[in-house]
Amino acid sequence: MEKAEAKKRVNKIALARFEQWALPRMAERLPMWMTPDKLTIIGLISAVVIGGSYVLTQYSLAWLWVASAGFVVHWWGDSLDGTLARVRNIRRERYGFYVDHQSDAISTFLIFVGLGLSPLMELSVALFLIVAYFLMMIHVNLVTITQDVFKISFAGAGPTELRLFMITANTVVFFLANPVVTVVGYDLRLFSVIGIVGTAVLLSIYVIYGLIERAKLAKLDPTPQHPPAGTAAEPAPPAETLTEPAGTP
Repeated sequence: MEKAEAKKRVNKIALARFEQWALPRMAERLPMWMTPDKLTIIGLISAVVIGGSYVLTQYSLAWLWVASAGFVVHWWGDSLDGTLARVRNIRRERYGFYVDHQSDAISTFLIFVGLGLSPLMELSVALFLIVAYFLMMIHVNLVTITQDVFKISFAGAGPTELRLFMITANTVVFFLANPVVTVVGYDLRLFSVIGIVGTAVLLSIYVIYGLIERAKLAKLDPTPQHPPAGTAAEPAPPAETLTEPAGTP
């Protein structure tokens, strides 16, 4: 099997310059026993911690601080696994692409299901949020496959900004003691409002960027031009005329 070529990465996030400066330096200082796969596992374990901490907020909102610490560790593991592979020149494009997206999907499920099983957000809202996030993941994968472009940021925001937003939301909810917000006559927890807005934003981005990418592909892969009606297409030459006889100079 041929070695897969690296995909063009598009990561135009607000913190892109910081990550481009910090992540390679962090990767260079990691001990040799640390591998990209181990960093991916650390990211998955931190997702379990985040989701579990959200569930445990039914006993104390102090678990929100554990969840926030989990987001920091998740960023560390999820961002450094690919960086470490590039720094050490041990990239495995197919394997890395598959494992990275698989771990992202599992992490998303664990975190938002944990939120949905907590007193912070209704489960129905969490499930809609998961569906919207998964649609965006499908969009990213389709663009990667059809255009060889791995785009992980939209409107200047990416996974790093989402983690920072969740940490900020955790802090606000802790100090305001899980406040109730009235929206159109309905009493909702602050995280539920965030989840509803987040779902709407993700679905809007999915539709808008889906139409944009569809238009790009329509130009890159136009409809074949068929001969006018009633005109017979020129027959293909016989197979034997496509190759020269053996011994022909």
